[in-house]
Amino acid sequence: MLPFAYALRNLWRRRGRTVVTLLGVAVITTLVVLMGGFASALGSKARETASPDVIVITGSASEHDLVRSVIARTAAEIVAAKLPGVVERGGLRAASPEIHIATRKGNRIGMMRGVQPAAFLVHEKVAVVEGREPTGFRELLAGRLAETRMDLPEGALDVGKTIELEGVMWTVVGRFAAPGTVLEAEIWGRLDDIVEATARTDLSCVMARLESAAAVDDARLWIFRNATAFEVSAITQTELFKSLQNALDPIAGLAWLMALLVFIGGVFACANTMFAAVLARTREMGALRALGYGPFAIGWSLLTESLLLGVVGGLIGFWAAGLFGEVPLKFPMGAFYLDLSPSVRVGGLAAALAVGFLGGLVPAVRALRMPLTDALGGKL
Repeated sequence: MLPFAYALRNLWRRRGRTVVTLLGVAVITTLVVLMGGFASALGSKARETASPDVIVITGSASEHDLVRSVIARTAAEIVAAKLPGVVERGGLRAASPEIHIATRKGNRIGMMRGVQPAAFLVHEKVAVVEGREPTGFRELLAGRLAETRMDLPEGALDVGKTIELEGVMWTVVGRFAAPGTVLEAEIWGRLDDIVEATARTDLSCVMARLESAAAVDDARLWIFRNATAFEVSAITQTELFKSLQNALDPIAGLAWLMALLVFIGGVFACANTMFAAVLARTREMGALRALGYGPFAIGWSLLTESLLLGVVGGLIGFWAAGLFGEVPLKFPMGAFYLDLSPSVRVGGLAAALAVGFLGGLVPAVRALRMPLTDALGGKL
């Protein structure tokens, strides 16, 4: 077998082409990781937001669109107080009457939710990370991606800032996080304040966390028996967000397809580089054959060069992809951070290795099949 140093020396001999190929593999790795991270994050948003033991009671004519749903406030409060199987903590029932609106600031659209203290029992993933919950007049709690969702400048919703929404001024008193969910793109305020600001007398829904997923059937039965009186219907949060997931799946699939196309392009680029290396060193390979090195040894050395390009370029791309971890992106239902988890990034590194292997495989096989007389004559 040819020594490993021979492959390294050949890469160093064609430094310009090696650097260009390394950068190409690095870019391919970065793009594969970013596309994979985009698809993975998008595919998990609805799934991670939903909880099987949370039931959503909406207006019977809403088709479970929370922004368009309408429930009389009196009916919503009765449902929140009487629904069976609801979790209780510290004397507070985890049943949250809420109002959901698409609020505007000029041409910028954001999601605003009016809540009561029970909402924090229902939405367990919501955690205040700065400031406090809204308890005073026209105070807001902003998700950490609310600025991205509304195309606002960074810091526009920092604690202490004011913002005009629904024709009135609000003060931001806190920021919250809810990792992996669509909630982070929302702005929360006190239910009474948002009802007053929007001049509405009705609410959007009631969300309730039940003692277990098994209690859902009893809650559904209670809603069914009172559906006519309250004009409501019930659906689990899992079922509600399944429709959102179905809308996001084609976008995630397109991202995976783009990653695949980038990968295929990388294979062809690497193969082109290695074919050029074979063309430039045909006589050298013939001399090695004449010295006693077999076709397999020469082919393996070429494959080693290609794999080295894949490994080093992949590591560069692996590192570069990490620089995009905290970049927020907006989508129609909210906003999210790229999922650059270790599994996604390792997947990009594996793609780089595959580019190196597949890109060098065909040239290596060609070198294996090259007759000695053709190689000595400089023919491919």
